[in-house]
Parts: sequence; structure tokens; C-alpha cells
Amino acid sequence: MAQFEDYSHIATLLVHAKQGELAEEERRALEAWRKAARENEALYRKVLAADFVPAHAEMHSHFDAEAAYCAVRALCRRRARRRVAYWISGVAAVCLLAVGLAGYWMALPEEQAPQMLAEAIIPPGEAKAELILADGASVFLGTGVQDSVFEQPGARVHTSGKHLNYVKGARTAEMQYNILRIPRGGEYTVVLQDGTAVQLNSASELRYPVQFVGDERRVYLSGEAYFEVAKDSRHPFIVETGNTEIEVLGTSFNISAYAEERRTETTLVEGAVRFSAGGGEVTLAPGEQGVWDAAGRLDKREVDVYPYIAWTEGKFVFRKRSLEEVMRIVSRWYNVDVVFESEEPRGISFSGNIRRYEDFSQVVRMLEMTGGLEFRIVERTIYIAAK
Repeated sequence: MAQFEDYSHIATLLVHAKQGELAEEERRALEAWRKAARENEALYRKVLAADFVPAHAEMHSHFDAEAAYCAVRALCRRRARRRVAYWISGVAAVCLLAVGLAGYWMALPEEQAPQMLAEAIIPPGEAKAELILADGASVFLGTGVQDSVFEQPGARVHTSGKHLNYVKGARTAEMQYNILRIPRGGEYTVVLQDGTAVQLNSASELRYPVQFVGDERRVYLSGEAYFEVAKDSRHPFIVETGNTEIEVLGTSFNISAYAEERRTETTLVEGAVRFSAGGGEVTLAPGEQGVWDAAGRLDKREVDVYPYIAWTEGKFVFRKRSLEEVMRIVSRWYNVDVVFESEEPRGISFSGNIRRYEDFSQVVRMLEMTGGLEFRIVERTIYIAAK
């Protein structure tokens, strides 16, 4: 926060952002502030939410911004001495000042503050990615990043807030590869040069040619992605995920291949795919899932497809998944760490639907409905214990 000591200036920028009246210089300054800390970005999103101002606008329309900030900072120091990690309250105060709510924040009973602060610092994920070009240069993509167009051998590349699009250019003899890397707490979609759309989930990476050359279209995936493959009967589309291969001609399917889960799942929505691993192969029909596990077993089964692709529609849908599995999935999206303080909760079976773009407090509320669980949130770590 050292370079952002003019708190009233940040408050002004937030007000202008809320009103859609940011000048170019103001936009750059606000972007720099957002990138300086995760908490700044979280609170920016909270302030710009549609229901934020109507819910609180009547409270404390006149106050001394600098004095309010200092008072909140002092309160945080007192709490820190009691070993409670709420240092981010100071940053929260800056954003609340932008809409005249510092007095409201100060008026909260101490026992209510931890929950509100936990909600503020754990927002859902958003569109963001790192594009690594063939020459090693990096381009950062995502919400709030300016759209751009640039040339690569064999394609013109268009970037926007949520999508990366390759438009076929002059034919090239040599394949050059790009890598699209999605961090925890991110998602992004790329449309490849052949028209295939790939929606990538958090903590995932796709390596692919700028322009496909030769008899096949081959890409390399780690993590999770939903593919809508452009039809081309003469050039099969192949996805490699470590020890497995998925070959298609034109279809829609989901692949989950996170290294820490030590298994690969391919779930077919439409079309047909051949799933190969460990010297064996299975052919999948719509509504079937191929599974290869760390023991070297390759199998297929009928499944309800929707829970496996619901993430592409902004939802978590769980059907009799263990709490350990649920938290592994959720933690990637919210970019949090999970610690089980006892073994019993790991195996608890959970079924339910959670909106993917809710803040983390909503996830906790739903999980608590299973009963017998206690959640503690300290910064970005979630501690779970049996009551």
C-alpha cells in the first residue's frame, strides 16, 4: 500500500469507476492499485457490485475520509494484538470510504467483523490468464485488461476480457506453439485457428499450435477444459493429458486431468471419442465417461453429464461427492488452501448446487447445512473440523 497513501484519491477513482466515468489516466492508476494486492481487487469487485450502493447509500453521507481510515487502522492493530488476522481491514476501509460507509464499518460490533472481513477477502474467480508466446514473451489477459490484436506466424490473435481468438493467416510450414496458463482463481476461453473452442478451468494449462500443420490437430492439456471441436474429418483432433489420449473428429466433451488427483476423466456430451491410456482404449458415446486412474485401470461408465460440465455455466453441481473432493474443486476456483483439522469430515458425502460466482461465505453456508462441521477462515486458509 506504500504507493497508494493518498486514500481519498483511491476513493475518488472508485466512485468514478462506479459511475463509468474513469478518464484514461485514472483507469491506469486504478488498475495499478488493483494489481498491488489481492485484497484491493476483491474490494474493487465488492464496491462495483450492482447491489452494493443501494444497500448502504443512506448511511453516513458525510465523514472525514482520512480520519475514518486511521480509526479503522487503529482498530485493526488492536485486533492483531489479539492474534486475529484482520490486517486487511485497512484496505477494506479505503473502498468503503468511496461510497460513504466508513462510519457504518466502524459501527459494527467486533464479533460481527470477522465474518464480513472473511467474505470481503475471498471473492470468486474471474477471467484471467497468461499467454506465453513461441518466443517466450508473456501477455497477461483478463477482466479489465485492454483488448488487443497482434500477429503471429500463421494467425492473427485477438484478445479480449474473456476470450482469446486465433484467426487463420498465411500458411506456414513450421508449427509454433503458444501456451495458455490459467492460475488458481481464474478461467479463460480460447478459440483455436481451426475454430475449436476450449474453455479452461482454474489451475489449468493448454499448449497448442498457432496454426495446425500436418494430418492431425494435437494439443496438450493439464487441468480441466471443456472442448467444442470443429468438425474436420480429414484431420482428427487429439488431446494429450500426460498418459492419456482423447481422439475426436468433431464433438463436445469435458476433460479433468489434474496431476494432484492422479486420474483423468473424459465426459462426453455429444459426438464420439476414443479414449486411450496404458495400452488400452475405450470408445465413448454421449452420456458416458472414460476414467483412467493411477493404478493403471481404464474404464467407462454411464453418468449424468451435467455435474461434470456445470462449471462452464457458472455453477458447482455435486452429486454424492466427498467433502475432500468438493473442497479440492472449490479451493482452485477461490484460490484458497484447505486444512482438515480432523479426519472425519473428509469422507462426508455432499450433494448440492452452488453458484460459482458467489463469494466464499455462501459456499460455507451451504456446506454447513450438512451438519456437524465447523469452518474457520484465516486469511486465505479454510480450516475444517468436526463439531
